[in-house]
Amino acid sequence: MKRILVTAIGSMSADIVIKTLHRNGHYVVGTDIFPKEWVVDARNVEMFYNVPRVDEEARYVNRLIEICLEQKIDYVIPLTDVEIDALNAHRSEFENVAVLCMAGYETICICRDKGKTAECLRQKAVCHTVPIYSDEEMENRSVAFPVVAKPVDGRSSQGVRIYQEQEAEELQSFFGRMRGGRYLFQPYIEGYIITVDVVRNRNTNQCVAAARRELLRTSNGAGLSVQVFRDLALEQTCMDIAGALDIHGCVNFEFIETEDQTRYFLECNPRFSGGVEFSVLAGYDFVTSHLRCFAGGGIEIPGCIQEHYIARKYEEYIIG
Repeated sequence: MKRILVTAIGSMSADIVIKTLHRNGHYVVGTDIFPKEWVVDARNVEMFYNVPRVDEEARYVNRLIEICLEQKIDYVIPLTDVEIDALNAHRSEFENVAVLCMAGYETICICRDKGKTAECLRQKAVCHTVPIYSDEEMENRSVAFPVVAKPVDGRSSQGVRIYQEQEAEELQSFFGRMRGGRYLFQPYIEGYIITVDVVRNRNTNQCVAAARRELLRTSNGAGLSVQVFRDLALEQTCMDIAGALDIHGCVNFEFIETEDQTRYFLECNPRFSGGVEFSVLAGYDFVTSHLRCFAGGGIEIPGCIQEHYIARKYEEYIIG
């Protein structure tokens, strides 16, 4: 039995992470920025702690270290991007406290910057990426509308803007304000979003990928109704991308698939996807394999990932 701290247990991946850890006999501590009475999974962990918001970075990190020491935590599994950013910047403080179950420092720095990710994958020529307009192209208006503007370190579609041709002046004004900043500008591509859960053990070079088309999504990009499918070429591409980015542990890749079935890589989120339970239901235990990457030994050998349509629903609980 290991003692494992799972953060942000009000997030969408928390339920399957907690259930899997318990099924494997582990002791689970949960944290969240919201109080226990607001978080359903707070009743499904051995201990729950309300912690500071991550934008209070020093307080957040210090509180997690206190909890780890108090609870004798072996492993920390962060579930959100902002927490991974904070923990990545404070790795040294956890060295003699607990193992952070997330990819390496450089990998996270690249994956949390969409421009750096695209440049890395272009150089290694492992997949199609969406073009990024240069400052010169933006200044000369050498762009094809619609144009998408997105934060380089964005999450859950926050801050994304789409400009039509009649909004060209607004686009130029926005570019002027953001020039050299934290936004990138790309042509708008229409199609289905494909999310691929990927786990890779960098020590053994084992890698598994499970793909799904997101048929219905929330406004912040969480899949509600999906089609899990097998495509050996796509799975191999994801394994190549995982190698190029030096992924360790479980992450998720997003692609957009056009009508002619061209697939453009969009981003890597260096954490469990909000819909990782879809992949678990389809036949592969990404949670156990993720932990194995950091606990030693090889990852689970994939059984047969089944093609399914899977949907999720919201359910009400009395928690106080």
